[in-house]
Amino acid sequence: MTAHRLLLPIAVLATATLPALASAQPAARPTDPAATTQPRLTPSPRLAPPLVAPSPARLPSPSPPPPAAAQRSTAAPGPKAAPRLPSTPARSAASPVQAAPERLPSTPARSAASPVQAAPERLPSTPARLPSIPERLPSIAERNAAPSPQAGPQRLPPLAELLPPQPVAADTTDLPAHPEKLDVDPTLTLPARARPATSALATYLPWRALVLGGGPRATMNQVAIEGHVRYFHALLPTSVERRILFADGNRFTPTVQYLDGYRLLYRTPRLPRVDGPTTLQGFDRLWRGFVTDRADDPLLLYFAGHGSPSPQRDLDNNVFDLWGGGILSVRDLAARIEQLPPKAPVVVVMAQCFSGAFANLLFEGGDPDADVVDRDLVGFFAATRDRPASGCTPEINEADYTDFSSYFFSALAGVDRLGRLVDDADYDGDQQVGMHEAFAYALIHQATSDVPVATSDVFLRRFVPQHDRETMATPYSKVLAWARPSERAALKALSDALQLQGEDRLRTAYVTQFGPGSGRINWDDIEGAHRLRFIRLAKTVVLAHTLRENGDPAILERFDRLRAAESRNPLLEVKPNP
Repeated sequence: MTAHRLLLPIAVLATATLPALASAQPAARPTDPAATTQPRLTPSPRLAPPLVAPSPARLPSPSPPPPAAAQRSTAAPGPKAAPRLPSTPARSAASPVQAAPERLPSTPARSAASPVQAAPERLPSTPARLPSIPERLPSIAERNAAPSPQAGPQRLPPLAELLPPQPVAADTTDLPAHPEKLDVDPTLTLPARARPATSALATYLPWRALVLGGGPRATMNQVAIEGHVRYFHALLPTSVERRILFADGNRFTPTVQYLDGYRLLYRTPRLPRVDGPTTLQGFDRLWRGFVTDRADDPLLLYFAGHGSPSPQRDLDNNVFDLWGGGILSVRDLAARIEQLPPKAPVVVVMAQCFSGAFANLLFEGGDPDADVVDRDLVGFFAATRDRPASGCTPEINEADYTDFSSYFFSALAGVDRLGRLVDDADYDGDQQVGMHEAFAYALIHQATSDVPVATSDVFLRRFVPQHDRETMATPYSKVLAWARPSERAALKALSDALQLQGEDRLRTAYVTQFGPGSGRINWDDIEGAHRLRFIRLAKTVVLAHTLRENGDPAILERFDRLRAAESRNPLLEVKPNP
């Protein structure tokens, strides 16, 4: 009874509590282990992701960005995300050029071997731009004012992988998009003041022009070479029939190398005409057709490209480098010129390295020990047979081109490659500029390490043997008195630039250049090159005087004939433009 009496209140109390517990049951979360066996719900996209860094192999989706803590990765840190490029200057995704770095580099572009961040799984429809690219790239003038890099890019892609480049925000005034918008107008005509009032000849001569331009491959076919060819073409009067061989002969392949900022790019040629490749086969095809069909007419040959010493190490038989690895040697060209009638005048202008060896075209077979050819053949060359030449640059600003042929042709035509008047090369005052005056003009004004050569220089050194010790002992005043007006002007200008004084200027320059302590040859030494110009020109003047005073009359007569041919101007002997 007692136990029954004790349990009865407890039962009553429990019965009263059960309804309250039943009403509170939905608000409580189960805490027993059985509750964790329920299926896991997929979290909502708006919920934060788990605090685990994503693997570099699987980058997060481009959906709304996760919190900053979730963006940390084990990969190397990279630039922050940036807004997309505007549609106008955007580069195609297929462009072979790498995207611009976050900041414009002060050193050459990163090599292809540098680490590159992993690409996202899906590329955006518009290429992303890094945030620190300026709104406007510097102009040509601003880029020229900045110091140039010490070296170019480490590695260039193979030519087969290259497509016509599309530079980001490229200055359209630098690279015209259409051939009719050339840097130099192909229809450029000579200013009225650049031509004499009347020609010295009773009738005009039917000059023809054959141009060989371009390097042996795209990586050596700089845009400056193309510019030289285009400028020469623009100077020719329309009555001059001409043919142009350039690079591979295809106007639709990107064979022209140019510099855009710190990147070397390639594009298709922009020449008014291309008549074939600069190969031996292409040259012979035009020689058999274009040249020999009018074999009696005067011929002007212009070579703009690269040259090399002879593979046999014979500096008298150097070569012009042809497209694809071929070569055209001095004796190769001499053999072809010999096919022309002796009465057909030939003028050769060459701008390549080691081109002075081609002055041996003056001799039969191109052999400097052979007889002089029986034709009016003259030549002007950018460098001696043992020196390189300037003028092969990928820079696109033609105002900076300082090659020999630019100065030579600007003096002949009376207008430079930018269309500015050149009227200070008529040194003898006869109202027309001869090739010998154009040569002197280049000696004076070309501020490079080139040491140009003329055929008369080679002739005198062959037929007037005289030791340099005797030549350099000649008083300066006598050299000036013996010099022609163009030579006198060049001697004075070079002497002033070198700050030479006194009557022993020749000896002083010679000892400085070749005497004790002169050291090794520096091909980039502009002052040394100008000193060599002064020495060589003074020697030419002295040897010419010696020949005139004591030489063989037959040799003197041939020399005077050569000098007369060097004094002509092919651009003024043709029918002028209407």
